[in-house]
Amino acid sequence: MLRSSPKAFAWSLVSFSILLAAVPAVAQANPPQTNPALVNVKKIYVEKMDNNLDQYITSEISRQFHGSLEIVLERSKADAIMKGINIGAQNTTRATVQLVDPSGKSVLWSGTGGDRDKVFLDLKHGGEQKIAAHLVRDLKRAMQPK
Repeated sequence: MLRSSPKAFAWSLVSFSILLAAVPAVAQANPPQTNPALVNVKKIYVEKMDNNLDQYITSEISRQFHGSLEIVLERSKADAIMKGINIGAQNTTRATVQLVDPSGKSVLWSGTGGDRDKVFLDLKHGGEQKIAAHLVRDLKRAMQPK
């Protein structure tokens, strides 16, 4: 059995304590954050989507964001564009949308929403209104600073 001196043991204990104290400081220096471009979005343009999902989404944005996210009718005035992704190819119980920068070159957020109600063990359908509510709820969560 290898024995270390009490002095060596004390130094290893001090070193370990310093290392242990530094871990929370490093974690606080790099907290998880949202996409900075997403946080800066204040005006959104919603493209036309199949099954009038765009109308349900604009209604939900107004209801859930209470004016903190403005819906604009001109694409050129928007900070971001929401577009449906292959909505026609998907079944009517799910939809995927993307929020892209005005140039369309960068995806700021993407989400898929369904119309199933978890309270009823996925047995009750809610249609486009429920899909829009789920999508906008997820967008709102993504836009909140962490």
